[in-house]
Amino acid sequence: MQIATLIERVSAHNGWNMALTGITIVFGCLVILALVISRIHKILDLLDNRDKIHLKIRKFFMGREKEKQVASLLTPALELEASRYRRLSPFLGETFSLKGLIRFAESRGITNPPPEKTIRQLLEVGLLKKDVRNLFTWSESPIK
Repeated sequence: MQIATLIERVSAHNGWNMALTGITIVFGCLVILALVISRIHKILDLLDNRDKIHLKIRKFFMGREKEKQVASLLTPALELEASRYRRLSPFLGETFSLKGLIRFAESRGITNPPPEKTIRQLLEVGLLKKDVRNLFTWSESPIK
């Protein structure tokens, strides 16, 4: 057979397309294999330290969950109450006791909602934070 007839037969049965597809598949697999081999040390480090990575991932998502919980606790009504109580704190000083804040709020006529309930909610949200001993201060951000 002549070479011209062989080339015509290969073309007639899509041989060139099949050859090109095969070369592309083999080359792609070799590239993937080379990348895996070049990064095997990182894969082995991940397998060796999977407990630490698992803890980091858990802390990351637990932090997100805590932010969602705090955001759901911080309602507009609670923000309004917080601003009312913040206006009382200059009379009490930089750090103050919760009992002093409750008494001062009651003396100013803040009784609805009860100051104890409001202050407990402010502590849960993180707007009030413990400073020293039994003294508290206002925090800038509501996340603990």
